[in-house]
Amino acid sequence: MGEAFASSIIKSGNNDVYVAEPDRDRKQYLNTKLNINISKEEDVYDQINELLPASKIVILCIKPQLFNEVSRKLEGSIDPKKIVISILAGTRLDKICDYLKIDNAIRVMPNTPSQIGKGISMWKSKKPLLEEEEEEVIKILECLGIAIKTDKESDIDKATAISGSGPGYLFLIMEIIENIGIELGLSEEVTKKLVIETFVGSSILAKEKGKSFKELREEVTSPNGTTDSGIREMIKNKLDNSIKSGIIKAHERSKEISND
Repeated sequence: MGEAFASSIIKSGNNDVYVAEPDRDRKQYLNTKLNINISKEEDVYDQINELLPASKIVILCIKPQLFNEVSRKLEGSIDPKKIVISILAGTRLDKICDYLKIDNAIRVMPNTPSQIGKGISMWKSKKPLLEEEEEEVIKILECLGIAIKTDKESDIDKATAISGSGPGYLFLIMEIIENIGIELGLSEEVTKKLVIETFVGSSILAKEKGKSFKELREEVTSPNGTTDSGIREMIKNKLDNSIKSGIIKAHERSKEISND
């Protein structure tokens, strides 16, 4: 996701991007592929200390489990005037600000389609932003796709379970359908293409028609037809309950991480 941010920000215009990366090979890859600014320092915290003064906006793209360690190293080193954006799942704004000794921060939940500018992000700042600051944040997030602002931080935990984890659910369903298509005798190449284009086309249709998902489903479902037969069997086997329990579990886990 860090690469998605860097790549999208660079593509959006004349922006200098500085990246601190602990893995030497990964750092060189990012430098070569994206032509970004990197430090020659080996230690990632030495890299941060070198690059931080030149950065107007700081984006934290690390695993939530690493935040306690990272915050101890960065505590008090970030100028409170800088805009700090965090994409750490389940890490609350109060914790981010308390641990880094800053007054304000922006918490964002993006998703992986952001890598190609087709993502959707939900965001919230701890305190109101100045107009020019909010414009900067929106400009960055819109490089990744659509950005939705919320006034309730609890909404971000909910979005984590829906849009943040959502691509994983859909890829699982795509994987299952692909495997079944191959079992039915279609080639892997043909099946994969059928699955991808079906999902892409259905998403575009839903977006352009503006109808409810129920209406769209009913339009394609002829009584006693193949779709009707398939959907009835899926409901009989409690597909809806399985998906619901999975999303609720993801939401619960997001809240658990928030309380760690």
